[in-house]
Amino acid sequence: MPDPAHPHPDAASIRDWGLYGPRDPAIATLVERLAYERQMRLNEIEQLIVDVLTTALNTERKPSS
Repeated sequence: MPDPAHPHPDAASIRDWGLYGPRDPAIATLVERLAYERQMRLNEIEQLIVDVLTTALNTERKPSS
């Protein structure tokens, strides 16, 4: 969660994510492709995103070199 002592450099963009969506148009393109090419429903795509992000949170990050 947010730490006022160490603000995140993308804090404003993170807060706006839910309202405006991703800044990278490639994400919207991938969602559209999954919907039309694989006939996935939006709720399935959103669940896929949740699953992948949850896995990322539960995976230890390797130190950057």
